[in-house]
Formats: sequence, structure tokens, C-alpha cells
Amino acid sequence: MFSDADELLGLATPRGGEHSDDNRVSSVPVANNDHDDDAMDEGDLQVRTMEVPRWLSTTDVTAHLVGRGKKKTLEEEYECTIVIAGHGSGTKDPSMPGFHLPHLHITMSGHDVRQLGRLRRALEDSLIDYIIENTPEQEDSRNAPPSLGRLLYSLALSAANASPKTKDHTPNRTVFARSHYPMIYHTRRTVEEGANGPPTKKVWMNVVELPQDDNSSEYHGRFLAGKQGSLLEYYRTKFNCRVDIYGVWGDDDDLMCAPYVLVTSEEGKGNVDRCLQFIEHRVREHEEKYGASRAGGRRILRGEMQMSDS
Repeated sequence: MFSDADELLGLATPRGGEHSDDNRVSSVPVANNDHDDDAMDEGDLQVRTMEVPRWLSTTDVTAHLVGRGKKKTLEEEYECTIVIAGHGSGTKDPSMPGFHLPHLHITMSGHDVRQLGRLRRALEDSLIDYIIENTPEQEDSRNAPPSLGRLLYSLALSAANASPKTKDHTPNRTVFARSHYPMIYHTRRTVEEGANGPPTKKVWMNVVELPQDDNSSEYHGRFLAGKQGSLLEYYRTKFNCRVDIYGVWGDDDDLMCAPYVLVTSEEGKGNVDRCLQFIEHRVREHEEKYGASRAGGRRILRGEMQMSDS
């Protein structure tokens, strides 16, 4: 007998009564990462993966993504197969790719890379909807739920890492991502280009972990805004960046993830990187002065990486 979790994850017995080799994930060949998507033969089976952040990897999220017949509907619409493993998936099969990961790992297999891209977008939209549906509405309807920026960054990083075209796999790097602001881009989403509604807005994006007081475990972050928001204006004028600080204004109950700083820019990747460097130095000064630290430790900046290699 198969459990409900097995059915959700694509492990249930297919029509015909027996589990064929075509349904075994371990037999699916992984796409050759040395070739671009455009150059791949549509006759070859292609495999793409998607990582769900650890803080969102729960059985509720798995059910939201593929439960109640959603998995079958998605597979039929996008002509592919979907398998979910890792923490929060409910699977008990250790042979599944991603089984031992501390977060949800989604494997998408199909013959058309364009359809796989559309499937990824549909799953991303579903995760966005989950956060919107499970977060109290913001006073200003233009503002995103506090956790949305962190999710959008994680999804963009996962998509970039999964692409055969990506050469830079540096962790925590700045990526081109869907914008968290204004919310109209997510609440009036369109499936087909040219339909009514705004197009997708994309920006360069990165996140910064906030330090915690070593004694009280309280997160520190208001200092990055400056008096009466003076530093927020500085980020805009000096770096052409928008900086949002979440989880230190009494909004921590609305957060699904740890408090963080979101840095975005429509101008370019370099703007975000320079702004991040400025913020990182201010965080380090604050940590030394007030006895705070970050779980992930100090962020390694570009110049420091070069120095450590020499």
C-alpha cells in the first residue's frame, strides 16, 4: 500500500498495476550541464531541479504544491513528471534524489525544456501564493509580506544554480530576481504574455543576515536604517538601491524566516554589491560594539576572497 505522502510525491503505483522503470527517478539521466538549453535535443529527457528554502520546507507546503490532485494536473499540463524529496516531503524512499537534504528538493523531468521552465514558474507562483495566504495583510497594500523577498531571492538563486548556462555558483551571490515590490506584480499575476495585468518586474537582489544579541538573542537591524530613515535615503542616492529591513520593527510575528535585510536595484548587479559591502562593514562594527553575532558568521566580501587566495 502507498501512503498519502507517496501519492503526493509520485511514488504511487501507475496504471497497469506495476511500477515500471520509467517511473523510477533513479533511472532518469541528468541533463548534460555542458550544453545550453537551446542546443538540447527535445527528444532527450531533460531534468531540472528546484530548491525550496529550509524555513519553508514543511509538509503543509508540500501539500500546497502537489496535494489534492495538483501534481497530476501539473504533470499533464506541462508534459513532465514531478518528484519531491527532502525534509518536509514525507517520502520514506532513501533512493530518491535529495532524500537526505534538510529542505524540499523538487526534480522535474520532461522532453521540452520550455515546458520545464513554465513548470518552475508555476511552482514558484504557488510558493508565493502560500506566503501571501498565510501572512496577515499589510497596512499598505503595496508592501509585500515580510518573508516574500527572502523567498524570491532563494528561488532566483536556485533557478540560476540549476541552469546549465550558469558558470558562477558562488553562494549568497547577487542574482536577477522577481521584484517583491509593488505587490501588484504578484496579486495581479498573468499566465500569458499580453493578457490583462502588469508584466513581471525583475531586479538585482541579495540578502543580508541580521545579527543577534549574544545574551538576549534579540535581532539587531534598526541601526541600518539610521535616524529617521536617513540611511535608507543614503542607499537610494549613493547606490541606487532599495533596502528593506524585516523582523526588527515588531513585524517578527509575520515572518516565516529569520529577520533579514533585502537589497535590490534596477540599475545593475554592481550597485547591489557595493551597497552590500557598505552594509556588511556597518554590521561588523555593530557586532563588535554591542556583542552581537550572526549564525552564519561574517559575510566574505570580494576583496577578502582575493586576499585569502594570495
